[in-house]
Amino acid sequence: MKKYILITIFAILLSACSSTSSNFVNVSLPNFKPQVPTKIEPIQSNVKISLEPINIEQNNNYSDYFENSVLKLRIEKEIDLLKENLEEQIKTIALLAGYEIDDKQPDYKLKTTVNIYIEEKEIQKANELLGGDFIDSKLGIAFKANSEFINVYDPKNKTDMSSNTKLDSLINLTYPIKSDDGIGMFKTSISSVPTQLNKGLERPAFEIDKSFLAFYKHFLNTLYSNLPKALDLGKPSIKNTQEFNEFNTQDFEEQNTDKIDPNTDNTDNDEEKYPQKNDDGVIIFE
Repeated sequence: MKKYILITIFAILLSACSSTSSNFVNVSLPNFKPQVPTKIEPIQSNVKISLEPINIEQNNNYSDYFENSVLKLRIEKEIDLLKENLEEQIKTIALLAGYEIDDKQPDYKLKTTVNIYIEEKEIQKANELLGGDFIDSKLGIAFKANSEFINVYDPKNKTDMSSNTKLDSLINLTYPIKSDDGIGMFKTSISSVPTQLNKGLERPAFEIDKSFLAFYKHFLNTLYSNLPKALDLGKPSIKNTQEFNEFNTQDFEEQNTDKIDPNTDNTDNDEEKYPQKNDDGVIIFE
């Protein structure tokens, strides 16, 4: 009888070991392909633009279980890839629009902020004898981006371009978690490699990847369609500035002491001498 019990225990352990070793599947990360023409014809516009690094802001509302899951690790890697590819494509779009990239003395600058919202709902913990502890929940992801095209010499003169994308429905998740209870042999194995997922997570990973790609395409198409063309804008004029090669306070006082009547209203003359600020906006080309 003891012999049969030992054989049964050995079979269970062997099954658990083989199950652990084959519990993972490899799922490649999304491919952020170029979304705009890669052939760039040089345009001699002499209009310069500065492209600031994309600012990523995250607003997360998920459990500590998800924080320590391979899906969270995968999302972090996807955010890095998203930022890297967006910045490369934004540069291409600016060149196609006729701008020269110049971070030192630009005429215009482009600032982009991307907000990523990740929320986990309906979180329930469960357990299986050989499968260990796992979580059933639902995940939502939304993206919101805003780009500001700014006249360097007149910062109030700017164009805002926004792009929003979110999943049509929540993603159903079932993912393993680590547990301190039970025999070590039966503890759940969790990968620390973004492309190595536990079986059953292929579909959720696909839905997450799809949301990143949808935002990537929508944002770039919006920017490509709405970024003002360099030849249409031309070099911006410097507003409300006076240039002096030399300024000698004593000479200035001597030349003007007898010419200015303090009782005279010089409002009209001042307006003619110093034009008022032009607040015309930048035209967006559809």
